[in-house]
Amino acid sequence: MTLCLLGPLRWEPDGEASKSLPAIVPSAILLVLARHGQWLARADLARLFWPELPGEAALLNLRVNLHKARHLLNELAVGVPIESERRRVRWAPPTDLGSATASTRALAADFDLPAFESFGAWLRDWREALAGPASHRSDPHIENPDGDEPHPNGAPSATFYGRRVELARLRASSTPAVVVTGEAGVGKSRLLAEAFESVPWLRCRESLQRTSFSAVADLFESHPHWLQDLGAYRLDLARLLPDIAPDEPLPPLDAITARVRLFEALARTVERHASLLAVDDLQWADPATIEWLAMLAHRGRVRWFATARHDELSTHVTETLRSLEAAGALSMHALQGLDRTALNALLHDRKPELAGARGFPHAHPWLDALWTYTSGNVFCAIELMSALTVDDSPQDLARLPLPQRVAQMLRRRHERLPPPVRAVVDAAALAMGRPALAQLAAVAGLDMAGAITAVENAQQQGLLQDTVCRHDLVREALRASISPARAMELHRRTARHLVEQGAEPEMIAYHWRCAGEDEAAWPFVLCAAQRLRQRGERDAAVAALNELRNATRDETLALRAEVMLAQEHLFDDLPAGRRALESILARAGCVPPGAARQTIEAQALAGLIDNAVFSGDLARAAGLAPALRQRLPGLTREALIEAHQVLIEASMREGDFVAARASLEGLRLARAAPAVVLSFEAQIHWFEGSASQARKAFEQLLARHPDYCHGLTIENDLAVMCLALGDLGTAEEMARRSLRNWAGIAHTQALSSLVLGSTLTSQGRFAEALEALNRAYDLGQQQGSALFMSEALARRARLHWAAGQASAAREVTLAARAQAGDIIEPLRASALALMEVLTSIDASATPDTLAVDALASIVTRCPHPLAHARHWRAQAELAACRGDSSAALNAAHHLAMVARQAGLLESFCEALTLIARFDAGAAALAASVQAQSLAHAQGFTWILDRIAAAPGGPQCVAPPR
Repeated sequence: MTLCLLGPLRWEPDGEASKSLPAIVPSAILLVLARHGQWLARADLARLFWPELPGEAALLNLRVNLHKARHLLNELAVGVPIESERRRVRWAPPTDLGSATASTRALAADFDLPAFESFGAWLRDWREALAGPASHRSDPHIENPDGDEPHPNGAPSATFYGRRVELARLRASSTPAVVVTGEAGVGKSRLLAEAFESVPWLRCRESLQRTSFSAVADLFESHPHWLQDLGAYRLDLARLLPDIAPDEPLPPLDAITARVRLFEALARTVERHASLLAVDDLQWADPATIEWLAMLAHRGRVRWFATARHDELSTHVTETLRSLEAAGALSMHALQGLDRTALNALLHDRKPELAGARGFPHAHPWLDALWTYTSGNVFCAIELMSALTVDDSPQDLARLPLPQRVAQMLRRRHERLPPPVRAVVDAAALAMGRPALAQLAAVAGLDMAGAITAVENAQQQGLLQDTVCRHDLVREALRASISPARAMELHRRTARHLVEQGAEPEMIAYHWRCAGEDEAAWPFVLCAAQRLRQRGERDAAVAALNELRNATRDETLALRAEVMLAQEHLFDDLPAGRRALESILARAGCVPPGAARQTIEAQALAGLIDNAVFSGDLARAAGLAPALRQRLPGLTREALIEAHQVLIEASMREGDFVAARASLEGLRLARAAPAVVLSFEAQIHWFEGSASQARKAFEQLLARHPDYCHGLTIENDLAVMCLALGDLGTAEEMARRSLRNWAGIAHTQALSSLVLGSTLTSQGRFAEALEALNRAYDLGQQQGSALFMSEALARRARLHWAAGQASAAREVTLAARAQAGDIIEPLRASALALMEVLTSIDASATPDTLAVDALASIVTRCPHPLAHARHWRAQAELAACRGDSSAALNAAHHLAMVARQAGLLESFCEALTLIARFDAGAAALAASVQAQSLAHAQGFTWILDRIAAAPGGPQCVAPPR
């Protein structure tokens, strides 16, 4: 079966009559796709037919006509389907273009679409090219000895010269990683393609060295089936490949966690689909890609084979390779040029009139000259052979050193190109990555039809493959041939086009800077830095932000960079973060009124409120909140989500749940990620006093969005709920999981150490609890957080009190009060006030009346059952101190009622011990038995110890002395 392009356009099935394709747009689209036989960008194809329409309208037309083209293929019973992806499309049927009559028969005879001038021009150019001299197509090996595309899918080409020993050594290697080193053009990539058929290729490029994971992104985009069924790592890969979740907000992650999860996601995905991976041009791999490859080598589940120019390896790459080699995970193979026998075979195939007898490389003028001149470098030898004419002699080759000679040769070919072709080649040589055809057209100043023709001409000349330079040395030589002024102008055009297309900020910034227009680049550097932070590339982001801040003349941009830099301190150095944010807020007043100033002020205020909350200064947070609320209207979506989150953090701790729920609705309206909305809804439930409802919400969050556990403190918050509800086993499990998942993040480590210490205290594991709480204190001190330090001390005071260490409990309670100062947050204030009451009575039999009054005041404004339980616990002890057993028993019953209704099992168990202590007879005994049963069931070991140590037996429980 064949698509016949020569003569009338028709489909010829095997053994059946041919079927004509009508002259309609779907047929024309099939004609364009069949000519290329490779992936074409949807945008480029749409512009060829509808150049006058806006991009989205043209793409819509294309989608409709692709659908019609598929129906046409079904009607004609064509068994070759159209392949399509989100941004590109391909149709590669067998055609008759290779027939002997290709140059004598009309192409797509009588096929015409008068209404589509751009397509008509493209078809005329193709017909003229086909009618002229046949284009030269050389052996794939000869075209690409060490280039970007050794062969489609990595399969070997028909002819391979020499290298039998190298092939055997490579195939026999057993290390997880192998690096083939050698000079440019020596044949490293071709050797790998021959050794390992049909392996995926990771292709590093020189212009993308500063862009993290660019080559890895290309690898994954070229294997779309890898991106299916990603499971829990789908949103992690979406940080690198946004098309995976184009309309879904990504979970907020700290830099370290985002990086770890991205590395793991990439590794697991590759390991599911490949056992071997080829890596081209390792010397141009960015640091993140190098670290990821090292990770693959250590895991040993996917073996990778890489090529590298040994003289261009950076210190970082060299040290990484040495480390892998020392660990037995990598082996190095140095590749030399072709031997004389292989070079003679190559010369015999390329220029038979100049070669000696095949297989007998004896002295021969041309072979000697080529061997001396190229040292067997395949690329250089092929370039020389391609340039030789009948007027050349072997003696001419020795006149210039090799690199200059090859560069001069390529420049000469460049100069002979027609102006449109030269313009496209120059644009491709200066492009970052793999440019779209539309980009080359825009930079070269051509329409789409002209650009397609120019690219095809350049491909026939051996300068381009697809839209990129065929070989690294081709690109380097072409760049050297472009004058600096022209290069800057082409970079400028490229940047403008990419801005219009909404391209990646890294690419836009690169071209603006190459154009010498740094100020135009800085806004995109800022966006790129934000992307780096989201991907976990914190060091690269900080470096970019520092450079921007120090170099830009735009004070607004500098301040925005400073805000992002100051935010990096929020989790490790709160005082430094506060100073930086206050300075930024003061200087923002110098920015002219407008959206930029509003955004800077809002982000700085949000950072300061967050800082105040985690510093334990809720009064300062409350004082800043009105100013932030004034700036909410008109903020960008990202800034609005950030602002509402910190407002919720502050409001719910103050007990202002109306304001907290208003900001929760603001998150919904701003289309925050559902997991983020559910997390804050659960937290509001907790601070309102609904511990069971909060636990249910956190459990739903954990089940529905497990991939957010590294961006939201889900496990830590669930541990808090479980501790309050007396489920100590789950609380400990969640706290320890949080500690593992947030390793290296001092802020969350402190939070989880606090809840772990309290959980272990309730279990009577005092030594472990003390270790956890001391660690929380040290982490708080490291961050400059009075909140964490005072909380650690308050919980240590409870530990000592539960362990019967009255003197230590009183001493630590006083230290906690000195550290905390005045506390506005009801839950924190009530916990410390209760310890002040209990330890003052234990120490001197005199209650701390200020703490008693503080608890009474708290319950008038706070509905949380924990605060009320602590109030009644203090009232029971206060009445006992006065000798009023009746009042003490009444307070114990109130405590039991509050705790039972809220599900606070530890407080309820403690209430039962108080009833047993203050009541008498059967009621006291029943309460004691019930307390023991509950303590055994829930693991409240310290309460069991209290019951066992009570004077007069288990039915008469006394406080520790």
